[in-house]
Parts: sequence; structure tokens; C-alpha cells
Amino acid sequence: MKPSILMPLLFCAFAQAQMPPEMVTAERTKILAGVKSVPKGGSPGPIAIWGNIAFPILSAPDRQGVEIAVAAAAGYGKGRTMLFGQNNFLDGGLGGDHAQLMENCVKWVGAKDKPRVGLRGVNAVSFYDGRGFRTEKFDGPLEKKTLKDYDVVIANIQGITDPEEGAALAEWIKGGGGFIGGMTGWAFGQTSGGKDLAVAHGVNQALMAAGVAITDMSAFDQLRAFEARPALPRMMNASEAVTALKKQSSGGAALTAEEVNQGANAIQIALAAQPPDRSNLRDAVTAALGGTSNSGPIPTKADPLTQAKNASARIRLGMETRVLRLAATEKVAAHPAHESFPGKTDAAAPRITKEVSITPSIPGWTSTGLYAAAGETITVSVPAAMADQSYAVRIGCHSDTLYHLDTWSRAPDISKSTALTSAQTKTASAFGGLVYIEVPNRAKDDAPFTVTISNAVAAPLFVLGKDDDDKWNNLIKKLPAPWAEMACDKMIVSVPTEIARAVKNPTEVMTFWKKQVEAQDDISNQTAERKRPERMVADVQISAGFMHSGYPIMLHVPEADEMVTFSRLKFPGWGYHHEVGHNHQRGDFTFDGTGEVTNNVLAMYVYHAVLEKDWLIGHPAISEEARKENIQKIKRASDKWQTWKSDPFLALTTYIQLIQEFGWESWRKYLYSFSDSSFGPAPANDDAKRDQFLVRYSKIANKNLGPFFEAWGIPVSSSAKAEVGKMPPWMPMGL
Repeated sequence: MKPSILMPLLFCAFAQAQMPPEMVTAERTKILAGVKSVPKGGSPGPIAIWGNIAFPILSAPDRQGVEIAVAAAAGYGKGRTMLFGQNNFLDGGLGGDHAQLMENCVKWVGAKDKPRVGLRGVNAVSFYDGRGFRTEKFDGPLEKKTLKDYDVVIANIQGITDPEEGAALAEWIKGGGGFIGGMTGWAFGQTSGGKDLAVAHGVNQALMAAGVAITDMSAFDQLRAFEARPALPRMMNASEAVTALKKQSSGGAALTAEEVNQGANAIQIALAAQPPDRSNLRDAVTAALGGTSNSGPIPTKADPLTQAKNASARIRLGMETRVLRLAATEKVAAHPAHESFPGKTDAAAPRITKEVSITPSIPGWTSTGLYAAAGETITVSVPAAMADQSYAVRIGCHSDTLYHLDTWSRAPDISKSTALTSAQTKTASAFGGLVYIEVPNRAKDDAPFTVTISNAVAAPLFVLGKDDDDKWNNLIKKLPAPWAEMACDKMIVSVPTEIARAVKNPTEVMTFWKKQVEAQDDISNQTAERKRPERMVADVQISAGFMHSGYPIMLHVPEADEMVTFSRLKFPGWGYHHEVGHNHQRGDFTFDGTGEVTNNVLAMYVYHAVLEKDWLIGHPAISEEARKENIQKIKRASDKWQTWKSDPFLALTTYIQLIQEFGWESWRKYLYSFSDSSFGPAPANDDAKRDQFLVRYSKIANKNLGPFFEAWGIPVSSSAKAEVGKMPPWMPMGL
């Protein structure tokens, strides 16, 4: 590849002005030559862009039409670098035009047609050799003596926490090297033993001056491929957005709503990559906004901050929350937004010291029955042998971040986790929250130990089997913290204390939740898998949906009442069982089109096994009338498979008919069959999952379900149909 008009800039130490738009488009056009689209591959995250010689390569719009980059390029000294938000992009094997893209990228960062290529953590020697490059793989650290052998290095940078590796790489790029890196930023905390990407990643830290970085954010959930477009919004670069904001605040041209949204988003993403102790970008944002921290409007449910009306306030608050979460200091001031949510702690409430027993064989968040008041330092003491063993103290159960949402009803990031690296750790949160000890998965063989936590407020915590209703009503629920929990060995629920105090029967409530989780564990053959309780947390705003699954399961505060109200009819209701069902879904029995279906089968089972009621009462979309209409829909459909997989409750009708005819025991046997070697190996892909759904269920029911699958439009192979063809066929009435 011939030197471009970018080369003079790349040989400069660092340009003061942004690259001209026509230059950015010209360079991106070269990188995307012959490329129309690139499959997503895995679960990538956004790339932050703010450098003067930095620009996006591939991007996709979010639901508001704001472009988010999954790949970006930058000039640094005499060299060039590219970052991808997933390491799957590095091997050229995603299909589509991916191979052409990676060939172009190598030539661009290497500034020549036949660069020498070194691969680290990327198994693609044959691919790059096949594209005409001289390629070899190397192991070991990124260091000067290794890097000097190559013109271009392509590396999976997921595990790089050594700052010396990052520094060596940066010096090599500045001297003229070409680098392509990729990693899954949102997974860095998991892969690094709880470290924070903005603080501990060697390459991110080293490339700060280049103005591109991996972030710990997620995006692109519904996307299948990235369209290659040489023309992308200029305001995807956060520095461009800051400059535009500054000009507008000084009386310059007003920005359009689209520019404001795009620029604000770019700034938020870039801020996600900044370390807490140093950031020229953060200083520039503060200056552009014309003030210091904690001076903007406070988001509330009644008066939220929106992108359209409160762009500057959102940028400021987003910056503040990112800095506060990452701040290493043990002293922080209470942020004014905490009073709205999660709530203010009574200044007169006693600050106490409490010992808490930790069982390392139970990973996740260990509840302490304590609350850290906003802006107040708590002290956590652990045995010396447990220090720096990946344990952490968490302040706040509201772990959802809201940066990506157009409306904020609370500050976008209000929980904080601090590693317990020494025998005594002091920490504080600007927002306050329930206190937990985070137990890593690797700790299962550690001996139980005790931690001591001081200067915290007592919080209501009911534990089934340890506490009774009298103790709850007369003592526990009167404790002063603003948030409370009820727990058993299978479920822990977190609610505002004012809601918890209305509960008089916590034994009955938590007995129900224990049975609910045990029922789904049992029917799905996951009893032996359970290592920790499920968690459900009420929040004034969550990151997605009406509720969403995960650890913890998140729901809105108004639904917290139902979560702790037990009625023998059908409450707590469908939504909770649906989300717990999501946490029980496994790939063996969940294929394309059933992500919102097989969990609902598990939800229906709760009505049958726990509430001992008609298991079809849980949702109006599974009523007899609704099921009859679904049958008519599939009969009318011109493309039955597309109709089936696009309508979760229509698809659920298929499962309902199987269970109505063959009983819940057939569903149990089907899920257990995946651990039974007599049924053969587990399915490897969606085609195999559908085939095995047919074959396994047919064998369990001793019926040929091929005609039934065909009537519903579920595609299966001819070999699968043949395997069950000698059994007597079955078809429900009406289908």
C-alpha cells in the first residue's frame, strides 16, 4: 500500500487540530476497499475515540440512530494502530468480507503491501500467509526485542495487565510499527480477576496518547453484521464533540439534535476508557461544559435527564459517575443525586462495627446486613491470608449502568467494587448502598473466614432458617438503612426498606422463592450446578426491558411489592419466573427463535409444581383463546418457520401442546436427556438442536413427532425424520 496523505501527520509528534474530514474519509475508504459488510462475530463492545489522528472504521447505529464504533484506527508518532472490540475480528474468519477487511488493515497499519506480520494469541498464520504476507506466530510478552522483527503485530490483548508490555508496544508503534489489537472489553473484569479495564489494562494505558481505547461497555446485541461505510459522522470522535460544545457555549453555531446526541454518546464512550487519576479529555470536557462537578440538575423518576433536553448535564453527570466509580481514594463526597436514588441515610442512625462470616464455596455477593452511607468511609478487615486473593467489597446492589439510555431517572452508575488487596481496606461510595463481600469463583476451596466491617449502618436482612417472623417484625425490619434484603439459600431479594417493612410474613415469602428456584433447578437438571442463590434487585431504572435476567435479575421498584407478596393464587407472578427461567436456559434446548420461549416453559412449571395451580393461568397470551388464535396464525402463514420463530407465544403453544399430551414428565426427561449418553452427543449448532428436539422428544413420547413439527413449521432434517419415522405419528386435535 502506497504512503497516503496521512503520512505527514503520522510523522508529527501529535497534531493539534483534528484531521480534516476529507482525509478521514479517504483513509477509511482505503481500509474498506472491496468490503461491503462484516459479520458481527461474538459479543463485541464499543471502541472509544478521541485522538486528533483517530477515526472509526466500522460502526452501527443504536436504537436512537447514534453510531457506535466497533473498530477504530489512529496514528501515533510514526506508526499506526487499530483496535477491534472483539478478538474474533483478528483471524479473518468471520465470513462475508471479513478476510478482505483484515488484508486491508494489515496493509494500512504496515504502510506497505507486504509487511512482515507477527501474531500473538491469534491462530491465523495460514490465513495471513494466504493473503500474501510473511507471517509467523510468537509467544511471550510484547517487548522490544520481539517487536523489532515485524512490521505489523496482530494480538489478542485480553490478558495484558503488565504496563511494561504496553509501554514497549507504544514505543514500537511510535517508531513506525503497525499494530492491530482486539479484545472483549466488557469481560476484562472476569478474565483479570476483578481488575478494572480503565485502570489495569496495559495496552489501553499505553495508547492513551493515541486517543483510541477498548471500553468495558457492551453494544450491538441485535446486530448481525456491520455495514462498511466510508462516510461516518464526524462527531464520533469525542474531541470533535468537545470542540463543538465549546464553540456552541461561546456563541457559535448551534448543534443539531443529531449532532448533540452523536457527540454526547462519543464523549460518554471515550470517558469510559479514561483512568481516574489523569485525563486530558476529562479536563477538556469540564472546560467545555463551563464548570466543576456536582453542579448540574439531578435526575429523578418524575423529572429525568434526557438526551434531547439535557445533553450537557448528562455528559457532566456521566463523567462524574465514571470518575467516582474508579477513584482509588477512600474519601469521596456524597453526590447530590444519591438523595433521589438509592436514598439518603438518616444522619442520626448509629454507625456500627459488625463481623460477617464468609463461605468461599458460595461465590458471588455475600450479604452483610450493612449499608454504607453516601460519602462515608467504611473499613473492611480480612485475615492476612485472604488479602489480595480476588475478594472485593461492593457498595451498592444497583449494578446496572444506564449510559446507553436516552433517559436517565437516576445517575447512570451508582455501585462500586473495591478489591481487598490488603488486610485492611478503606473505601467509600458517593451514592451509598448495601455492603457485600464479593467472593470469586476460584475461592471454592478456601476455608471459611470472618471479615470485620466498621462505620456502616445496620440494614434489614432476613435469612430463612436463621430468623423468624417475630424477630423480623419486632427487630430486623426496624433497622435504619434505606434498603433491605430477604434471603434463603436459593434466592435473595433486595427492596427499599419502606417496602420490606410492609411484609409481615417473610418466612412464607422466602419459602416460596426457595421452592420456585428449586423447581426450575429440578426440572432442568441443574440442581447439582447451583453454587449460589439467585438475586433479584429493584431499581428505579434498569438497563433494558421491563425486567431482565442475570446476576442480579433486575426489576423496577413498583414491582418490588409483588416480589415480596405471596398469594396462593399466582403471585409473585409470571415476570419473575420468566427471568429466573432465563437464568436456567441452556443452549442444548434453546435454539434460534426460542430465547424467549424455553424460559417460559420453565415459568409455567412453577405454577404446576410450586403453586399447584393450573399452569396456564400465568399469562393472558397462553389462554385457550390465545392458543387457538396461534394455531390459526400458523395455518395461515406463508412462511411458517419465520412466523414461528418471530412470535414467542405462538412458539410456546407448540411446547404447551407437547406437555398437555405427554405430561411434565416428558419435558423433564427431554431436559435430562442431554446428560444421558444413550441419546448421543449434545447438539453442536441450531440445525442439530432442532433435529435433536424432534428425535429426543419422539423417543421419550414413543411417537413420531415429525408431522407435528412440520405443521408448526419447525425445520428438521430428513435424516431426523427418518430416525423417528417407524413410530406411530401424533398430531393434536385442531392442528
